[in-house]
Amino acid sequence: MKHPYKSQLLLNLKSHYDDPSWRTITFFEVPKEEILFVLPDEENITAVFKNLLSVLETLPDIDHPSERVVISFCYKTGEGYCSQLINPNSQDEINLALIGYRPQRRIKAEELQEIVLKPATAILENH
Repeated sequence: MKHPYKSQLLLNLKSHYDDPSWRTITFFEVPKEEILFVLPDEENITAVFKNLLSVLETLPDIDHPSERVVISFCYKTGEGYCSQLINPNSQDEINLALIGYRPQRRIKAEELQEIVLKPATAILENH
């Protein structure tokens, strides 16, 4: 398995966010290194995002070396995108010190439409 930490984190998060209406997309490779949850329009992304760190504290420990990963949420249109960097690397720390914030990624609806149609198991098998 190429990304054991990210894969286990994904499984742990999917167990917690056990909602069949949520879609999961993974971009495990650099530069994105992301686990993206695509929520239905009726979900309150702000509330889910604000609760993320609390959720992470409740998940089982991962017995693999930690990896940099971004956990993010958005609607199927790409709107409402918000993200949290987990296990930042030294370049992230330098960027934060130099510019005061981490550059934000923008999601395009086309990017989501191509991938959302894949079953989650197929996405996991690719990583």
